[in-house]
Amino acid sequence: MMNTTLRFGTLALVAALLLGGCAETKEDKVPTTPEVSVHGAGFADISSSNFHAKYIQGKNFDLSLCKTCHGPDFSGGTSGKSCNTCHSKPGGPENCTVCHGSVNAAPPFDLAGNVSPASRAVGAHQVHLLGGLVGAKVTCTECHVVPAALTAAGHIDNSAHAEVRFDPSSVFYKADAVFSGSGTTATCSNTYCHGNFPGGNGNVTMTWSDTNPDAAACGTCHGDVTKATFAEKAFPKSGHPAIGSMTCNQCHSRTVNSLAQIIDPSKHVNGVVD
Repeated sequence: MMNTTLRFGTLALVAALLLGGCAETKEDKVPTTPEVSVHGAGFADISSSNFHAKYIQGKNFDLSLCKTCHGPDFSGGTSGKSCNTCHSKPGGPENCTVCHGSVNAAPPFDLAGNVSPASRAVGAHQVHLLGGLVGAKVTCTECHVVPAALTAAGHIDNSAHAEVRFDPSSVFYKADAVFSGSGTTATCSNTYCHGNFPGGNGNVTMTWSDTNPDAAACGTCHGDVTKATFAEKAFPKSGHPAIGSMTCNQCHSRTVNSLAQIIDPSKHVNGVVD
C-alpha cells in the first residue's frame, strides 16, 4: 500500500513539474501581437523606418500588393482590416492626395514630403490652382496629363518629377511656350499667363520655385514694373490706344477699380480681355 501511494505521489510530482515547465516554456515562446504581424513592427507608425508609406514607395507604389489581403476596394478583404478607415477620401489609398497634395492633388506635400514653395516639386502649384489676388484659377490639366487612375500609363514611371506639357486645347495655350526643368530648378518662358499675348511683355521667364512676392508684380507681364502707380505699371507698352485722363476701370470695370487694383481675380489672366 505504501509503495502504491509513493508511486502515485511520484507521478503527481513529475506531472506537476512537466506541466509547470510547459506553462513556463509557452509563456516565454508565444510571440506578442507585433511579432506575429504580417508587416512587422512600426507599419502604422509614421516615424518608423517600416512605415507602410515608405514600404509602398519602395515597391514603386504598387498597391496591388495591398489588395491581395485588404480586398480590391481596400475595405478589408481576407485580412478584415480596412485601409479606408484612415484613407477615407474617394478611392481610399489610391486617392491622389495620399502621395502628393493635401487640399487638392498638387503639392504640398510632394513625394519626398517637402512643403516649402522653394522646393521644385512644390513651387507655385497652390498659387496657380487656387487662384489668388491677381489671377484666375489654373487647373492641373493646363500643364499635366492628369491620369484617370493610379495605374494609368505614364503616371508612375522612373522620374520623380511630373511631366509638363501645355494643353493645346486651352485658351492659355501658346505653341512657343517653353518649360525647362533641371535638377532643383524649373522655369516657364513665353507663356500666356506671363506676358505672351497682344500688348504683353513677351518672352518673360518665371522661376517655378521663386518665393519672392515681387516675382509676378504688376507690370511684370504687361506694362512697366518700375512705374509709380498701378495704372502706370499695368498700362501696356504697345498695342493699346492712349487713354489720356481716363482710368483703367472705365473700360475694365469688372476687373479693376479706379486705382487699377484687381477686384475680381477670375477676370484677370483668364484668356479674355474683360
